Amino acid sequence: MPEDPTLSHELRTQLARFFALAWSDESIRRDFARDPRAALADAGVDWPRELPPPDLPAQPDQAIDLESLESSAGGALGTIGTVSCPTGCLSGRQSA
Repeated sequence: MPEDPTLSHELRTQLARFFALAWSDESIRRDFARDPRAALADAGVDWPRELPPPDLPAQPDQAIDLESLESSAGGALGTIGTVSCPTGCLSGRQSA
């Protein structure tokens, strides 16, 4: 899946780090479920106003390196709502 050209490498990195943080912190997941834009902003992710906020992918069952997560986050944003990785470890379903 091609990467969304409107998202910088830095933004994809921030989003990947946010996903990893949200997977390990229940309060961040709750905040994201309540107001995704505010949760992203609180974490320092400057999400473009013209794009809908991404879904929080399910936590992978196995370890995934940051480079793969960054690539997956950026590549999936063309459809916003599905994040994939080479092993199929992420889905576009939002966690609560």
